[in-house]
Amino acid sequence: MTAISQPARPLQTPALAWRFSARLALMALLWLGLNGTDWSSWIVGGPVVFAAAWISVKLPPAMSWHCSVGGAVAFAAFFLRESLRGGWDVAWRALAPKPALSPAIVCFPLRLPSGAARLFFCGTISLLPGTAVVAIAETTICVHALNFSPQVEEELRELERRVAALFGLPLPKQDEVNS
Repeated sequence: MTAISQPARPLQTPALAWRFSARLALMALLWLGLNGTDWSSWIVGGPVVFAAAWISVKLPPAMSWHCSVGGAVAFAAFFLRESLRGGWDVAWRALAPKPALSPAIVCFPLRLPSGAARLFFCGTISLLPGTAVVAIAETTICVHALNFSPQVEEELRELERRVAALFGLPLPKQDEVNS
């Protein structure tokens, strides 16, 4: 006797409507954040937001992942604190009569597995002031740091640990990565 696999059941209409509404609201907030209160931008933004929400509901997800609620709350607080600290640091350097800059490229070995968590990590680095990802390889990333110091790698390690907690992922020890 052979098992016959059942085709995947399509989402029921209420679930599809809820997902579409949630994504529509999220993308509308994103558009509003990008364009501010320029309401004339909605001439283009309305159809774009609607189409993006519809497409995101209809296309199958590229990868599955989950997020820890406790990790999300802890990460939000961490990200806010680091954004304010980094913004203050960049502003101080920009306004200083003689800016204390020591730019460098830091190659950083990754412990996060490839996928959503690693992409989120790289995106978060680029959003924090003073750093930008300039290259991504299979096991390392290269980050441009506005002010190079040994603390840069420690901050990246802490961010990686926080992203792992957000996604509920265990991280291998540093010596397991290097061997």
